[in-house]
Amino acid sequence: MELEKIQYPVSPTVPKLVLDNLLAAIENGKIRVGQELPPERELADKLGISRNSLRESLSILNFIGIVENRGNRKVLVKNADYFRKANSLLELSYSPDTFTDFMEFRRTNEREIARLACQRATEEDLERLRKSVERLERDETDYLADVQFHVDLACASHNTIFATMLDYVNCLILELRMRFFEREDYHGKTAEAHRRIYEAVKARDEELAVYEMGRHLKIIENYEDQGTTESGVKA
Repeated sequence: MELEKIQYPVSPTVPKLVLDNLLAAIENGKIRVGQELPPERELADKLGISRNSLRESLSILNFIGIVENRGNRKVLVKNADYFRKANSLLELSYSPDTFTDFMEFRRTNEREIARLACQRATEEDLERLRKSVERLERDETDYLADVQFHVDLACASHNTIFATMLDYVNCLILELRMRFFEREDYHGKTAEAHRRIYEAVKARDEELAVYEMGRHLKIIENYEDQGTTESGVKA
């Protein structure tokens, strides 16, 4: 497969660069649904990015259902229409104008999710939450473990609308999470917050779970404010 590297007036984020170039290859008939992607080294060279950056991008594409891992192969499983929708999600994720909207959504819904999880979580739900917490504690670079915790918590609420919407919103803010994980102390504070939320849910303490979720979301807002203060623009 030959990729024609897209030229941008300003440098794009790496996941957007990968997505745009794969989308162009599909539209030009150079790659088709069901076709295996080129080896990582070759693809990274064609796009002018590091292999580590490519792996992070492919992790995002895998999470949002565009690329599927089949053993050691990575296979394209979605068509151009799906790609365009996914591209719109990524554009939202790094738009400074949407951060406040994301946080309003999360404050409104995730605190209630924590309350419902206290009431409804099964032993299996609690075990999944524990594993998500421990997975993040083990690896300070594993931003997908951060995602998984919030998805698992929504599933533990046993409200299908909450679970579906949190899964969707986590796609929207995945790249934002990646950027936050590059900031000093963010991983430690997030891992600690997840542990406190989990312990409150496990204890069936609704008020504490709601409080800890609110405190966790406030930490995220504080990091965004720090990014604005340091750079003069939203992160």
